[in-house]
Amino acid sequence: MYKKILQKICIVGMCGILLSSCASIVSSTSETVSINSNVKNPIVKITNNKNIPIYYGSAPTSLSLKKKEGFFNGETYTITAEKAGYIPTTHILDTSLNWWYWGNIIFGGLIGMLIVDPATGAMWDFEDENIFLNMMPVNY
Repeated sequence: MYKKILQKICIVGMCGILLSSCASIVSSTSETVSINSNVKNPIVKITNNKNIPIYYGSAPTSLSLKKKEGFFNGETYTITAEKAGYIPTTHILDTSLNWWYWGNIIFGGLIGMLIVDPATGAMWDFEDENIFLNMMPVNY
């Protein structure tokens, strides 16, 4: 009886180890990004890699953005700020490889490296979580 219980515990433990991965354990699939400007309340528009609007509002703001566009593809966002009397400003928010992803070599194995982290998007990090949009007056 104890032997069967011990076997089940070992199987569950091994499945947990095989299905885990480093970046997915220490990171999330989305990240909070803050957007600020030198101009009071500019209109901010955020579109994703497919030019689909994600946000339309004003700055300052903080919002959670997904880090993956597809399997093994990090997301890229275009952030545009506009206000009367100012030149429109654009910022590209891109992702880069999360260094925890390489921990799969030791802890997560091939399943973590080739399946779990790419599927969840945890293998990506935003290059900048604090975005400052410096808008210039039209008569500059």
